[in-house]
Amino acid sequence: MSVEGEESRQQWICGKAGGGVNLQRVSSIVRDIGEQPCLHQSPIKVVITISKMLKPEKWQAVFDNDGKALGFQKALKLIVLGGVDPSIRPEVWEFLLGCYSLSSTAEYRRELRTAR
Repeated sequence: MSVEGEESRQQWICGKAGGGVNLQRVSSIVRDIGEQPCLHQSPIKVVITISKMLKPEKWQAVFDNDGKALGFQKALKLIVLGGVDPSIRPEVWEFLLGCYSLSSTAEYRRELRTAR
Protein backbone atom coordinates (compact mmCIF):
# COMPACT_ATOMS: atom_id res chain seq x y z
CA MET A 1 0.00 0.00 0.00
CA SER A 2 1.19 3.53 -0.66
CA VAL A 3 1.92 6.13 1.96
CA GLU A 4 -0.90 8.31 0.59
CA GLY A 5 -3.41 5.49 1.14
CA GLU A 6 -2.32 5.10 4.74
CA GLU A 7 -2.61 8.83 5.36
CA SER A 8 -6.13 9.00 3.97
CA ARG A 9 -7.32 6.17 6.26
CA GLN A 10 -5.51 7.49 9.31
CA GLN A 11 -7.82 9.09 11.88
CA TRP A 12 -6.92 12.58 12.96
CA ILE A 13 -6.82 12.97 16.71
CA CYS A 14 -6.90 16.32 18.45
CA GLY A 15 -6.06 16.73 22.13
CA LYS A 16 -4.00 14.89 24.72
CA ALA A 17 -2.85 11.35 24.11
CA GLY A 18 -5.59 8.86 24.94
CA GLY A 19 -8.22 11.54 25.51
CA GLY A 20 -8.38 13.06 22.05
CA VAL A 21 -11.27 13.95 19.84
CA ASN A 22 -11.86 11.95 16.70
CA LEU A 23 -12.06 14.69 14.07
CA GLN A 24 -13.58 12.35 11.48
CA ARG A 25 -16.45 11.66 13.86
CA VAL A 26 -16.85 15.36 14.59
CA SER A 27 -16.98 16.22 10.88
CA SER A 28 -19.60 13.48 10.40
CA ILE A 29 -21.75 14.95 13.18
CA VAL A 30 -21.39 18.47 11.76
CA ARG A 31 -22.31 17.21 8.30
CA ASP A 32 -25.37 15.42 9.73
CA ILE A 33 -26.46 18.57 11.54
CA GLY A 34 -26.01 20.65 8.40
CA GLU A 35 -28.30 18.33 6.46
CA GLN A 36 -31.25 18.90 8.81
CA PRO A 37 -34.20 20.46 6.97
CA CYS A 38 -34.75 23.13 9.62
CA LEU A 39 -31.39 24.70 8.79
CA HIS A 40 -32.27 25.11 5.12
CA GLN A 41 -35.37 27.23 5.65
CA SER A 42 -35.58 30.85 4.65
CA PRO A 43 -33.88 33.34 6.97
CA ILE A 44 -35.76 34.46 10.06
CA LYS A 45 -37.24 37.92 9.77
CA VAL A 46 -36.70 40.17 12.76
CA VAL A 47 -39.49 42.62 13.40
CA ILE A 48 -38.86 45.49 15.79
CA THR A 49 -42.07 46.56 17.45
CA ILE A 50 -42.15 50.31 17.86
CA SER A 51 -44.73 50.04 20.64
CA LYS A 52 -42.19 48.05 22.67
CA MET A 53 -39.43 50.62 22.08
CA LEU A 54 -37.84 52.25 25.13
CA LYS A 55 -39.24 55.77 25.09
CA PRO A 56 -37.94 58.78 27.08
CA GLU A 57 -40.79 58.66 29.63
CA LYS A 58 -40.15 54.95 30.36
CA TRP A 59 -36.42 55.64 30.61
CA GLN A 60 -36.99 58.43 33.15
CA ALA A 61 -39.25 56.10 35.18
CA VAL A 62 -36.26 53.74 35.65
CA PHE A 63 -34.54 56.22 38.00
CA ASP A 64 -35.31 57.26 41.56
CA ASN A 65 -35.05 60.83 42.93
CA ASP A 66 -31.24 60.60 43.23
CA GLY A 67 -30.90 59.28 39.70
CA LYS A 68 -30.10 55.68 40.64
CA ALA A 69 -31.46 53.06 38.24
CA LEU A 70 -34.01 50.84 39.96
CA GLY A 71 -36.08 49.29 37.16
CA PHE A 72 -33.33 48.62 34.66
CA GLN A 73 -34.52 45.07 33.91
CA LYS A 74 -37.81 46.39 32.51
CA ALA A 75 -35.95 48.94 30.42
CA LEU A 76 -33.60 46.25 29.16
CA LYS A 77 -36.56 44.12 28.11
CA LEU A 78 -37.99 47.02 26.10
CA ILE A 79 -34.58 47.62 24.52
CA VAL A 80 -34.32 43.99 23.43
CA LEU A 81 -37.89 43.85 22.12
CA GLY A 82 -38.12 47.20 20.38
CA GLY A 83 -34.88 49.17 20.50
CA VAL A 84 -34.20 52.62 21.92
CA ASP A 85 -35.80 55.90 20.97
CA PRO A 86 -33.15 57.96 19.12
CA SER A 87 -33.51 60.92 21.49
CA ILE A 88 -32.17 58.89 24.45
CA ARG A 89 -29.74 56.54 22.71
CA PRO A 90 -26.50 58.20 23.89
CA GLU A 91 -27.54 58.13 27.54
CA VAL A 92 -28.90 54.57 27.36
CA TRP A 93 -25.78 53.27 25.62
CA GLU A 94 -23.60 54.71 28.37
CA PHE A 95 -25.36 52.34 30.75
CA LEU A 96 -25.37 49.40 28.34
CA LEU A 97 -21.63 49.76 27.75
CA GLY A 98 -20.90 49.92 31.46
CA CYS A 99 -19.76 53.54 31.56
CA TYR A 100 -21.99 54.02 34.59
CA SER A 101 -22.99 51.74 37.41
CA LEU A 102 -26.70 51.27 37.98
CA SER A 103 -26.15 52.60 41.49
CA SER A 104 -24.53 55.84 40.27
CA THR A 105 -26.39 59.07 40.93
CA ALA A 106 -27.39 61.64 38.34
CA GLU A 107 -24.95 64.13 39.91
CA TYR A 108 -22.06 61.65 39.70
CA ARG A 109 -22.82 60.97 36.02
CA ARG A 110 -22.98 64.70 35.29
CA GLU A 111 -19.55 65.15 36.91
CA LEU A 112 -18.09 62.30 34.83
CA ARG A 113 -19.49 63.77 31.62
CA THR A 114 -18.00 67.16 32.48
CA ALA A 115 -14.62 65.59 33.24
CA ARG A 116 -14.61 63.77 29.89
